[in-house]
Amino acid sequence: MAGATDTSAVTNEWALAEIIRNPEIQRKIQEEIDSVVGVDRNVEESDLSKLPYLMCVIKETFRLHPAGPFSIPRETMTDTKLAGYHIPKGTRVLINIFSLGRSAETWSEPLKFEPERWANENLSVIQDPAFRILPFGHGRRGCPGSNLGTTMVLLALSRLLHAFNWSLPPGVTSETIDMAEDYGCTTPMRTRLYAMASPRLAPHLYA
Repeated sequence: MAGATDTSAVTNEWALAEIIRNPEIQRKIQEEIDSVVGVDRNVEESDLSKLPYLMCVIKETFRLHPAGPFSIPRETMTDTKLAGYHIPKGTRVLINIFSLGRSAETWSEPLKFEPERWANENLSVIQDPAFRILPFGHGRRGCPGSNLGTTMVLLALSRLLHAFNWSLPPGVTSETIDMAEDYGCTTPMRTRLYAMASPRLAPHLYA
């Protein structure tokens, strides 16, 4: 139950923080949503497959700000050799997902939040076939809620951005906002996100 709620909330907070820091990204998302949904109704789940740029934003959030910094622990069932290393039977193994998404060997400008890097990817597939990111683990013991979790994140974020324009509070800029992580079982923002919201739709849609 915790995994189904905490990780989605953490992902949405990171995504919104990055979007607010980058007004051009917010503009692109809102233009995409408006072109699909219009301004006379709210976003529905059936709209999500028609929002590829928003999916790029989510995949970039998975890469740069994974909700779980390490995979769920595994244990080797036999003596194993991996990349020249001997791993004895019974060894507890974790994957550093946080470092995987920030590797300069894989990503150009790895610390830059750039949704466009996913533009030519197969966005209908949540898992990365090249294992460059592992937001839900992989294989038969990967997260069984990956599709549900991604849908929850997409729907919540799309409704927030469709209904409101978002900005940083007075005195906070994109350079001064605290984007450090608070490490634990999940990696939320060390300083919780505070943001200013202004409505952009007709009043009856907020009822």
